[in-house]
Amino acid sequence: MTTQELPTTRPSNHSSSSISDEKVPVTDNSSLEVAKDEKGVDVVAELLSGHAEDAEMDPEVARKIRNKLDWHMLPLLFALYTLQFIDKGSLASSSILGIIPDNHLNANQFNNLSTAFYIGYIIFVWPHAYLMQRLPIGKYIAVNIFFWAICMGLQAACKNYGGLFALRFLLGASEGCITSGIMTIMTMFYTRVESTQRISWTFQCNGVALILSGFVAFGVAHINAKAHPRQWQWFMIITSIASLIVSILYFWYMPDNPANARFLTKDEKVLVVQRLRINQNGVETKVWKKYQFIEAIKDPKTWLFFFFAAIANLQGGIGVVYQIIISGYGFNTLETTLLSAPKGVGMIIGVTLGTIFIRRYPNSHTIIGIIGFIPSSIACFLLLFLPWSAKPGLLVGIYLISTNGVGFIMILSLCAVSFAGHTKKMTVNAIFLVGYSLGQMLCSQFWKEKYRPRNTVPWIIQLMTYVGDIILILIIRWYLSSENKRRDREKLESGKEYEEFGYIERVQEDGSTVKYKVPIQFLDITDLENKAFRYSL
Repeated sequence: MTTQELPTTRPSNHSSSSISDEKVPVTDNSSLEVAKDEKGVDVVAELLSGHAEDAEMDPEVARKIRNKLDWHMLPLLFALYTLQFIDKGSLASSSILGIIPDNHLNANQFNNLSTAFYIGYIIFVWPHAYLMQRLPIGKYIAVNIFFWAICMGLQAACKNYGGLFALRFLLGASEGCITSGIMTIMTMFYTRVESTQRISWTFQCNGVALILSGFVAFGVAHINAKAHPRQWQWFMIITSIASLIVSILYFWYMPDNPANARFLTKDEKVLVVQRLRINQNGVETKVWKKYQFIEAIKDPKTWLFFFFAAIANLQGGIGVVYQIIISGYGFNTLETTLLSAPKGVGMIIGVTLGTIFIRRYPNSHTIIGIIGFIPSSIACFLLLFLPWSAKPGLLVGIYLISTNGVGFIMILSLCAVSFAGHTKKMTVNAIFLVGYSLGQMLCSQFWKEKYRPRNTVPWIIQLMTYVGDIILILIIRWYLSSENKRRDREKLESGKEYEEFGYIERVQEDGSTVKYKVPIQFLDITDLENKAFRYSL
């Protein structure tokens, strides 16, 4: 194909190694270098060859494509996240079904089982980040779902603390790829606003999971407590079987990226990718780029999101002990299982309101995030200062706490769309999840038996984390807004328009070289290199 010539660039120095330092930077005059090695650019770049300057997509066509994506992908994502949260919360559900006496656990050991999960999670964050870039991400997640389903079922065979600790560690190791994988897949197929909405919908499944697990626990609580399998073992077996089914469905039906989505025609694949140009951050690249890894480590945004994740997840301890707290109000096992379900309703309502507002005000992640932490802060005051006799008010406080999910989801989705360059995105996701894991590892440790039943110290810590979250969100908003203004100012001063297209070179069998013109977003450049990139707020 005929293309305009670009300035000569340095020769490619790629070796057979999977690690590559080769990059496609933006030069001082805003012209992009030619990508000599097509493996170093986006996996969908070839799809766009010949379509770089197609007319703007008709909104009705874009809507039909989005709907097709939703029908094929969202049911799997919803099922996955529902089961993940049921599995993650299985310890809380089992706490009133006999797992503690059957395994001879004390309060500290029970809390340590939650920590064990996140020790596995944090250790395997980096291997997952690397392998999800190198391997087909859909298949990789499916294998990990299968592995966690096996570990989930094996818990039913445990008789002591050591066996449960080891399996909780392996559960965390296998589930460590799920959140990062979902964030990555969402941004491969959806625009910024769409991915925020769908990440929020996916997290709503946490609320659905709380409701379902409450009813499953209620059902198995009717089994004779002395029968074999025990009530808690039945809970583990049921969730394990459901997880196995989802792993099989996920393996066969979840695409790895738009280029290999079997439910899309070739023309539809092109349309899916064209819709993503507005994101300015590409889809996927299978080459690990050292310079992008280093850039992610040096980028201040990375660490702002890291500290947010760590502080926000100090709130996670309530997810392990909420059934113990409710039973401490004087309710029996059956009553506690039913009274746990409204906590899921509170989460669904909070996230639903967040998705409505983000759709109406698409550049307001941080504002909605701050508002999302206010009801939970009020709940802490209720739980600290209401008299012990006011059981309905205390229950309302427990349910209101669950609305904090919308604040976390807004910043999680903001993190997902605030970085470009596939290696950089995967690195930032991993660092975010390290913060997430650190918070979760520590969060259960301050819910000690000596603070029960009033739990004054844990509720004070919970309240302080909400204050810390709000302060960090304000800092993140200020930083991103300042960067946007700086780029606008530089563009105005230069008087130049941004380069919209770049080229990839391919050597044909006859020795001739062909240049393919593609949008710069799909040359796998980072948000710092792409001066046209603007950060959502």
